[in-house]
Amino acid sequence: MAVPTLHIADTGTDAAASPAHGVVAVVAPYGTGKHYRDEITACGADCVAVTPSERLLPPTYRGSLDPSGYTGVVVHDGDLQATARAVQALGVTAVVAGTEIGVPLAETLAHRLNLPGNDPTTSDLRRNKGAMAAALLAAGIDGPRSLSTDSLREALAWADLQPGGEFVLKPVDSAGSDGVAFCSSPAEIRAAWQHLHQVPNAMGGSNDFLVLQERLRGTQYVVNSVSGPTPSGLTRHAVTEVWADHRTGHLYDRLDLLPVSKLIPRILSRYATSVLDVLGVSTGPAHTELMYVPRRGPVLIETGARPEGFYDPVAMREATGSDHVRDAVYATLTGRPALVADRRPQRFVTKVSLVAPHDGRLDELLLQTLLTLPTVRGHVGSLTPGAPVVRTVDLLTSPGRLTLASDSADAITADHAAIRALEANGLYVAGMSL
Repeated sequence: MAVPTLHIADTGTDAAASPAHGVVAVVAPYGTGKHYRDEITACGADCVAVTPSERLLPPTYRGSLDPSGYTGVVVHDGDLQATARAVQALGVTAVVAGTEIGVPLAETLAHRLNLPGNDPTTSDLRRNKGAMAAALLAAGIDGPRSLSTDSLREALAWADLQPGGEFVLKPVDSAGSDGVAFCSSPAEIRAAWQHLHQVPNAMGGSNDFLVLQERLRGTQYVVNSVSGPTPSGLTRHAVTEVWADHRTGHLYDRLDLLPVSKLIPRILSRYATSVLDVLGVSTGPAHTELMYVPRRGPVLIETGARPEGFYDPVAMREATGSDHVRDAVYATLTGRPALVADRRPQRFVTKVSLVAPHDGRLDELLLQTLLTLPTVRGHVGSLTPGAPVVRTVDLLTSPGRLTLASDSADAITADHAAIRALEANGLYVAGMSL
């Protein structure tokens, strides 16, 4: 099919022969989103990829789409009407966002095709961190004190009026701790602003506006969920995973899976579902990061209307019986979120992010030792001998993330210590040309 501003890549499957129960379009099927295809096809449905053209893609994702296994590939060049026609011609019955950059387009396409999806007129609430915080406060739900602005002068004046004196400056619409800067003085705010303002971010944003927020102090958590309608037409949010998120500054260390039936996860889940209601998440997966602040309770950091990034569905499935992508596909194909039981009755699951202290390459012997530690079940990232790494400054520059699972918490603790010891003792070979 030829239309002026997009391209359809035929992968050899007849779209007309699609199964009666659906064809799912995955918008921006990168990162965790690339796993949608296998789960959708395993369920007997067809899968279509919708991707921004190379010129519109952030550099992180350029050249990484594998078109095999898709019914078709639609390349969006900016013409929404043409893209919607092409998606409709492929018989698409559901649209999902694979990663953060696909959220607005997925919502718009679903709306234009009269398919289930979140309201595209409120997409900004699910992408703009300043808008998220403002919407919560307007609804009477605790959120971080925030200012979204394109003016350094305004940022400094606002900060001068806030209690505490500790702030976070960050892009309004990036992810993975990209561009996050902690500031405790006007000079630090000014320096961070000059470093970030109007500099392209990892998700393709321009950083014309930045968000300045109070720095929250407490214990950080992650709540993954899938939303969908109830038979009565109301929205139901199924919390599928709750993780304790341990970091050093904005460097990720480890996430520990918690039983969703315990007290703290229940408190966090109740708060997170209130957040989803305010932000207009009615359909599909969401990934919510929050801080439990002493004497204050849960406070939102941000929510993304897509699956968790840097995520290993295969390892999670082995460890717990399901994963965020599988839960999202179930909801997409059935029209309702799964009833999720406590997925960790006797099993401990931890995700450990690798932290490279300098540029270099992966040592073959130590990498083999790392990947064969007793509790390691899988990984994301290009962890191959000799692969180049850069110094880790955020999640996007981490060499990879390991999923650990065991019936013993002590075994997890031992392997976490072993990972850090390998990193400190030669896993990253310095001085090698990249």
